[in-house]
Amino acid sequence: MNTPFKLSFSYLFLSFSLLLGTAFAFAQGSEHNATPSLLLGQGDQLLRVKAEIVAGNPDLVAALKEIVENADAALKRPVANVVDEGALPPSGDPHDYYSYSPYWWPNPEDPDGPYIWRDGEVNPDRNTSDISRIEAMVERVTSLVPAWYFTGDERYAESAVEQLHVWFLDPATRMNPNVKFGQKRRGHNYNSPSGVLEAWRMRWVIDSAILLESFPGWTKENANALRTWFGQFATWMVESPTGIEEAMQPNNHGSWYNAQLILNALYGENFDLARKQLDNMPARIFSQVFIDGRQPQELIRTRSLNYSIFNARALITVARLGRHLDYDLFAYRSLEGRSIKLAVDYMTPFIMGEKEWPIAQLRPHSNESAAQLYWNAALGFQDREYANILRKLPESPLPSSIEQLLDPLPEGW
Repeated sequence: MNTPFKLSFSYLFLSFSLLLGTAFAFAQGSEHNATPSLLLGQGDQLLRVKAEIVAGNPDLVAALKEIVENADAALKRPVANVVDEGALPPSGDPHDYYSYSPYWWPNPEDPDGPYIWRDGEVNPDRNTSDISRIEAMVERVTSLVPAWYFTGDERYAESAVEQLHVWFLDPATRMNPNVKFGQKRRGHNYNSPSGVLEAWRMRWVIDSAILLESFPGWTKENANALRTWFGQFATWMVESPTGIEEAMQPNNHGSWYNAQLILNALYGENFDLARKQLDNMPARIFSQVFIDGRQPQELIRTRSLNYSIFNARALITVARLGRHLDYDLFAYRSLEGRSIKLAVDYMTPFIMGEKEWPIAQLRPHSNESAAQLYWNAALGFQDREYANILRKLPESPLPSSIEQLLDPLPEGW
């Protein structure tokens, strides 16, 4: 009889603790940069987010609760590094990132031979490579830093600083600024260009590091060194054969390459490189979006609606990043009407179940991915209707907690 009361009391106590910590952080606002120059998120909205958490906004309180729970768990786990024992990359250098390609499997007719492709089916064995380590690093940083920023608990910031040092800065454990051995196809003497995109997992590490710049334990030297690392990674992307090949991909791979390179170049303060990428984006939008809104390069996949959503998300991400350099790709519209908005609007009735997607899919589309699409579309196009569509999605999914906290919708949306 007492259990429900105890559970309820525990939850209320935790919520009160979060709100109290946030109120303290809000009151001590001068200790945090009031307008950090976030690249994916919105630094000018963070004080409003803090105030809404204190006022009890249920979505934001829940997002912060999840962040803090993840941060508490992270404090108990070891710091992740790329040189841990595991498969050694072909270079023989443990500092080189090394992972297996997700859709490649052993050949049943030749078990000892080269792996074969099974589109859309992820081989779980790839988790034995550095993919698991980079994900552990990202999870730690992107929970610890927001937990510190919104609660004021410096234990989280100190642990985040340690993680960033180990992964990016410490000569003994740092990752080399490349992913030339990402998504290796076992049995094939070929470096897959798609491995470049695995580094996109680090996107919120960048905004987390920008937030951390107001923490005394993350020095200006640390911040400059990390910016240099990402700048070197951006240079590798445009100069390496692997990066060049990925840049040429006509589908979502090319779009996400653009997004990743622009983000890394902006953070690494190579603005000319970012501008060059943005200059080429109208041509990519024109080639990827037909005059009726279909994205033909994604329709050949076994999960064509998923990949159509995925590519549109990439284009919106690029367009939002472009605003840092005064590019307005949201306004781009070809003479025939091809645009990012056309692609989003074409998919909407299929995503909402109002029409049946005309191509068979290996699995149904992901509402989580659709939620990210409409969240970013609402912010990118500054159109509340996309936020309304988001709320109508089955089970009303929301983007990740860090996106809700660092990249919020306008108040009242």
